[in-house]
Amino acid sequence: MIKTLKNIRKLYNAKLLFISNDENVKNTIENEFDEYFKELTLVKSYDEAISLINENSYDMVVIDTDISGKDFEEACSNISAAAPNLPKIVISGDDNNENIVTAINNSAYTFLTKPLRPKGVKLAVIMCLNQTKRGDKIEFQHGIYFDEYRDQFYKSGGTLIDFTRLEKGFLKLLIAKKGEIVDYDTIKNVVWKGKNMSIYTMRNIVNKVRQKTYYEIVRNHSNKGYVIDEV
Repeated sequence: MIKTLKNIRKLYNAKLLFISNDENVKNTIENEFDEYFKELTLVKSYDEAISLINENSYDMVVIDTDISGKDFEEACSNISAAAPNLPKIVISGDDNNENIVTAINNSAYTFLTKPLRPKGVKLAVIMCLNQTKRGDKIEFQHGIYFDEYRDQFYKSGGTLIDFTRLEKGFLKLLIAKKGEIVDYDTIKNVVWKGKNMSIYTMRNIVNKVRQKTYYEIVRNHSNKGYVIDEV
């Protein structure tokens, strides 16, 4: 069972957008899904949804046929136009043929009927995320990338980079602080867990990382700390 779970995408880093004008749906989602995902946004209207989609990057959108501002078919079509590759799940209190055809025509992953079963929604989300491409890869130069889902670094072509625990922890910290200079004290506290770390040990880790990837992946700011290369 544990081995199987490792192959399931982590939901806590997923960003979901729910669009529904149904108070029962809103209450179900808020009560059952709070803090379950990295970000869970609920809106009632199509206009608000489109605005958010244009300004943010979501992993999935759940669309209720009960939506404010537009009819369901027009809402689906415009959301598909705004974000063609955004996975969709449709929920409805009315499983008539017209709604089902609209969902299919807009490449919805599945069609769920009300009343919603929270467990059923979670399973549908898990299945959809595992079968659709997500932005889990952070890419660097020379084809090197970090796969957040697998929590591993790879070379071009998918060859695993054999980092030690400290090397991997160091790079992950720099990625989390992308755009910032990470000072030595922060590195010591997060990567070395407060244990003894000399500047020479730190430099050795940096050199090893560069040897296994490329030199500019870690940039040094003299007497300040390190920053990750941005591509």
